[in-house]
Amino acid sequence: MAFLETPITAVLAFASTNIDDLFVLMLLFTQVSASFTKRNILYGQYLGIGSLIAISIAGSLIGIVIPKEYIGLLGLFPVYLGIRKLFSSEQTDNAPVLKPNNRLWLLSWIDASAVSVACITIANGADNIGIYIPLFVNLNWCNLLLTIITFLLMVYLWVKAAAFLILHPNLKVTLSRYNHILFPVILIGLGIYILIQSGTYTMLLKIKMP
Repeated sequence: MAFLETPITAVLAFASTNIDDLFVLMLLFTQVSASFTKRNILYGQYLGIGSLIAISIAGSLIGIVIPKEYIGLLGLFPVYLGIRKLFSSEQTDNAPVLKPNNRLWLLSWIDASAVSVACITIANGADNIGIYIPLFVNLNWCNLLLTIITFLLMVYLWVKAAAFLILHPNLKVTLSRYNHILFPVILIGLGIYILIQSGTYTMLLKIKMP
């Protein structure tokens, strides 16, 4: 079971930070044509997620000089984000994570290039970096490699899922309807996991209140 802990955590981390990307991918699939192909979307997503992983690995290296208990304080970010989204007054039948009306303008700038898709993914990657850095800093090189491999597999599944969902409107509606509950709960759970694994939770308990 210990061996499964890392890939399961990686799946939850990827899913919680890329639910909004799923909707972006679905929008991109509506734009597929002779010049803008499904392969562009797949390659672009790999390039974008790969860039976010690289940035997060670089950021996690500060753990060499800063105790991981302090790095683990970043685990409060997904907890805060999850609570904010859970109690957001803007919840509607559309996914609160993604406001399609605010992002449709991006589609007019997309050409038949994987780089364009990657730029959208990276621009939408603040949550990814905020969660991946404290997650990576607690992993040894073996588990980090396993996490990255899991992420890369999830990219492929994510693109395939978007292509599937765009053909099944009922599933799209269902995902949109329950996303405002599923997404925050996963974020909060992941943040708590980071706080515990990094030792930050124990450190906070030892702080004496004035």
